[in-house]
Amino acid sequence: MKKTILALALACIATLVQAQDMKDFVNRQLSSYPQSRLIDIYKSCFQDFMGPEHLISDRAAVEAYLDKELATPIEGAAVLPYYEPCGTQGRHVRVNLSAVQQGIITKQALLDAFVRSANGKHPTVKSWAKQWRKMARTIDAMHLNLPRYDQDRSFIDSVLNAGLYAISHSPEFRNAYQPHYRIVERGIFEREIKAQLDQATEQQLIKLKTMEQNMQQVQAYLKECGAFYIATVDGDQPRVRPFGVSEIINGRLYIMTGKVKDVYKQMAANGKFEICALKPSGSEWMRLSGTLVTDDTLATKEEFLNRNPSLKSMYSADDGNMAILYITNATARFCSFAAPERRVTF
Repeated sequence: MKKTILALALACIATLVQAQDMKDFVNRQLSSYPQSRLIDIYKSCFQDFMGPEHLISDRAAVEAYLDKELATPIEGAAVLPYYEPCGTQGRHVRVNLSAVQQGIITKQALLDAFVRSANGKHPTVKSWAKQWRKMARTIDAMHLNLPRYDQDRSFIDSVLNAGLYAISHSPEFRNAYQPHYRIVERGIFEREIKAQLDQATEQQLIKLKTMEQNMQQVQAYLKECGAFYIATVDGDQPRVRPFGVSEIINGRLYIMTGKVKDVYKQMAANGKFEICALKPSGSEWMRLSGTLVTDDTLATKEEFLNRNPSLKSMYSADDGNMAILYITNATARFCSFAAPERRVTF
């Protein structure tokens, strides 16, 4: 997944695609976002064809909602790509709000581009419904075996039959990819925004590569130590206990526990933690601090168990108890009696 995101970001540096076959688009969507359902494929297609979902008469209200979204941290793999074309034609572009959070483009520049895109000329819902039904026949013939496919197909038909077209991303997509973006008409995007985002993408890829290497270094250290000890906060009382498994999945470093355990309840109440891992020699150790975030994505839980099959006798991905948590805002301190402390972050 990490390599897929980096590849997608690199692709954005090149000129946006003029058009692509429907099958190619679906395959690209599922390769970049494997947690997609049919409604997520549909959403990208109608954003391409129709543009932003509503005409904007109250700019202040739109800005207030944008401010609310910008207050939500966007981190890890969700930072990139800074933009990507919608659907098969790339008539409209999704611009990631992380670009504003990082100061690459201003909020006002994105807001103005979005408002002008929303208030431009758009096709009718009837013409979109006709276009989608052609697309849907192609997707049906691909036999994708997507989760809840028939349910999503019926839901989309009911929306179109009601004379509407806009729907939200699936819960699975939102949980896995943290989508925070605004839709901008391609011409506006290329004239006013693209150059800044291309330059920032190159810089961010270098940064992400370093962070990925740091994370792998921490993971290797934990594996070498075997058991590691994690401290959490229980009111005003610190609690410490041993853990033994960690995995890097989709560009995130995860640990695992059970939701019925007190340690999980403490993590859920206050995600701040510190890990101490001591090498067998007893003369080198690592302290890792940051914040833990619960991830309930079924596929990620299954991958964690597949890498640690001994856990399958105690947990299953859908048992309602298995909890996986990824580490963010992390600082690792490598210490020893013989050398100065060294720090890395990810």
